[in-house]
Amino acid sequence: MNAEERAPWEANIVWTGVVAVLAVAGIVTVAATRLMLAFDSGGVAWEVPLSRDTGSPPLGAPVQVTQGIVTVPDAGGGLSALIIGTVAVASVAGIAAIGCYFVLAVEISRGRTFSVRSIRLLTAMATIVLLGTTTCYLLDSAIGRSLRTAADLGETGSSTPLSYWMGFAIFAGLTLIAYAFRRGSALQKETEGLV
Repeated sequence: MNAEERAPWEANIVWTGVVAVLAVAGIVTVAATRLMLAFDSGGVAWEVPLSRDTGSPPLGAPVQVTQGIVTVPDAGGGLSALIIGTVAVASVAGIAAIGCYFVLAVEISRGRTFSVRSIRLLTAMATIVLLGTTTCYLLDSAIGRSLRTAADLGETGSSTPLSYWMGFAIFAGLTLIAYAFRRGSALQKETEGLV
């Protein structure tokens, strides 16, 4: 690759790096905001699934509340650890996935699209998303049960929030892309001797 061909790729990598840094800054900002909102002066506050029929409002239409922010004034250290843990896991998983994405972009820009490293990076991203999503789901479920018990709200039917289904869908998509890269690598090796 000569200097003229390399210049656009280098510019793309610079912009990919800028976007990656902005994304990491966004993740850190969201994590800090979530922790500040969770630990306010009134106690520990967190959004949890609820099942409350609020009756008929003035307009006459029944309202079903499915999510609410529950505040517990005297939360124990275990609940605080769960909240810090879920925010930390989500942040670390997001930053790790962005790091894999950036290294993958560099690998592809150097013309090594179907390299072993590219396939490993895609597999690593899929694994990070799966582990992060599953861990955060389990931690959030434990937080919700703890807060509902402390606030005497009782149990609700189990429902998985859309954000977790999106995490599982991203995992499936990355797994399919990694499989396509593996097939591309195999085809590339088969055709190397033909050209």
